[in-house]
Amino acid sequence: MAAARGYRTITVELKNQSVSVYTSPKVADALEQLSSSMTVYEGVKLGQLLEAAYNQGKKDGARSVFELVDDAKKEIPHRRPGRPKGS
Repeated sequence: MAAARGYRTITVELKNQSVSVYTSPKVADALEQLSSSMTVYEGVKLGQLLEAAYNQGKKDGARSVFELVDDAKKEIPHRRPGRPKGS
């Protein structure tokens, strides 16, 4: 299949509704190929897999932000409160 240029929206038909997915051409082609020959059981399993990957990505992203904040805290000079020492 020749991939079209630019991002595009594809529609994935579910049991009770359809979901629009805005994605790159390669991912759209792969999703269309998988969803066309997928049973309901396989679709549910794919959904569970994608949800798990999404949740893990959120956790990894949050961890990296906290690490950046901790590194920034180390860069801030800190002195004990009170009167400054005389010279």
